[in-house]
Amino acid sequence: MNGQGANGHELAEDVRTVLVGIDGGGTGTRLRLAALDGTILGAGQGGPANIATDAECGWRSVRDALDQAMAQAGLSPEACRLVAGAGLAGAEVPGAGARFMALPAIFAHIDIVTDAYTSCVGAHGGRDGAIVAAGTGTVGYAIAGGQVRRVGGWGFPQGDEGSGAWIGLEAVRLMLRAGDGRASRTALTDSIRALVAADGGDPMTWAVGLPPAGFARLVPLVVAAAGRGDGQAQALLARAGGEIDGLLAALLDGDGFQDLSCCLLGGLAGVLRPYLSAWSQGCLSEPQGGAVEGALVLAGRLHAATTG
Repeated sequence: MNGQGANGHELAEDVRTVLVGIDGGGTGTRLRLAALDGTILGAGQGGPANIATDAECGWRSVRDALDQAMAQAGLSPEACRLVAGAGLAGAEVPGAGARFMALPAIFAHIDIVTDAYTSCVGAHGGRDGAIVAAGTGTVGYAIAGGQVRRVGGWGFPQGDEGSGAWIGLEAVRLMLRAGDGRASRTALTDSIRALVAADGGDPMTWAVGLPPAGFARLVPLVVAAAGRGDGQAQALLARAGGEIDGLLAALLDGDGFQDLSCCLLGGLAGVLRPYLSAWSQGCLSEPQGGAVEGALVLAGRLHAATTG
């Protein structure tokens, strides 16, 4: 979706055009400025930018990151025509983009898409491809011939299987089962119980209302226990790997999608890759860039479309 400049009109033709790439997620925002030839001019960071849950917070986060980047580049917004590509969490929710656009205009033009879309574009250098992102949550996303496909990413606890939050929840369940004799006590369950005790919590109530990031905090304990040969931890990570296999298989199923190259992204990519099937590992390639790079690609396309 496109927006006009801060004064509601097209900016003067003699001002400098600057491309803006924005990666706005549920925990933070990253922004980068680039000249039309691709030279990076400045960068900034901001707070959360989930525009489905809080569009105003997302706008402030983007504005903070933009102010930092403009200062770093020695530029003034009034002397620039800012053309932005923005991958923002929650952009797929109906009405979210419109709520964001209703706030004070910052950019001459902006294309708002999901952060999964910009991650996919960046990972494949602007070409067609697929990604599975595995971090606190999980999602599969593919772009082929102008068509897009999304698999998973439905949020925790109803979805996000194989994610950090999911692994943490399953580890808590193991700890509770071991506590009442339904499962064996292992180094994994003992380490989680010790963490709960260190937090001053009761095992029965500690996880009640815990946010996804709180469950994901347990992943290092699972990984450490698996590295020490804990069978429960290894089996849990294998289950998570199986969930990623399932996302990838569904993502690449169907005409136009089955031959796409796929990248495994996110904080758990290195942890879970050894647990993937041979088929999945054979599909994977190394990413060429990240979500900010993908957003800059979109900004460049938008500039071409609005000046052609």
